[in-house]
Amino acid sequence: MIFISFLSRTFFNLTTVLLLLFSCTTQAEERVYITIGTGAVTGVYYPAGSSICKLINKGRLKHHIRCSVESTAGSVDNINALRMGKMDAVISQSDWQYQAFKGNSDFKSDSPYTNMRALFSLYSEPFNIIARRDSDIQNIHDLEGKRVNIGNIGSGDRATIDMLMKQFSWTNKSFSLVTEYTGAGRAQALCDNKIDAFISIIGHPNASIKEATTACQARLVPATGKHIDQLINQHPYYAHTSVPANLYLNNDKDIQSFGMLSVVSVDRSLSDEVAYQITKAVFENFDTFKRLHPAFSLLKKENMIKDGISVPLHTGAIRYYKEVGLL
Repeated sequence: MIFISFLSRTFFNLTTVLLLLFSCTTQAEERVYITIGTGAVTGVYYPAGSSICKLINKGRLKHHIRCSVESTAGSVDNINALRMGKMDAVISQSDWQYQAFKGNSDFKSDSPYTNMRALFSLYSEPFNIIARRDSDIQNIHDLEGKRVNIGNIGSGDRATIDMLMKQFSWTNKSFSLVTEYTGAGRAQALCDNKIDAFISIIGHPNASIKEATTACQARLVPATGKHIDQLINQHPYYAHTSVPANLYLNNDKDIQSFGMLSVVSVDRSLSDEVAYQITKAVFENFDTFKRLHPAFSLLKKENMIKDGISVPLHTGAIRYYKEVGLL
């Protein structure tokens, strides 16, 4: 009897261990880990990606998706990483989403990235020029002959200023100095009098711009005129926009410029279920999402599924939008 009881206990213990191992293995197999490519930590892409991940991770016990965010060089770098499978989702400017989809030499592969798919767009991103008070820069055309930070290679800032330089027939020699400080170093360089102005395509409010306008009385200046009008007429993903007055120190008037939207994109190969859950996490917690950053406060669901989107929607996102009546 003792021997039988021992065998029974042993069998029970082994069965329990096997069941636990099977359960753990099954749970591990069910988990999906995704990474969102963003931008500099001082920009808005990084908190945008962090906000999306926060809402995804909130429901991780139900859908078993774990989300993390990665700081990157920006739009072009993100799209290249997405194409190579190094990122699962990325945030980029709508203009560079369009350029990648059509095929553009600014990307590592200039063949059209036709497998790129959109989930939803986010906030407006004006083209911002932040200048020293003593620089005598009043508009974009005054950048000629000045010390200008044109953005780091791989960023949307750099790609867009390269396009603008062609529009103005400028080269690097058109400026007295060209620098490539990243998002975190631009404001400090401006305040240290190493540059006269830096370019930043970003949503508002922004920490780097706030630092420059507070620490050394820098100001935003307009980007207007015939060259800008021509650029907007030639490229439908651009539009006239403005930065509201009094958002930063030393800026008591609306600053007129042009801009685009930021877009969350994935590859077509991403599973429908994961694309569905990412989209659902944001849209089912929409009021919470809008409170996570001031740049999200004016977002509207119906606009996010069409504005700034120049590639097809992912079928997983379409599934959610149809489910809730947005499509």
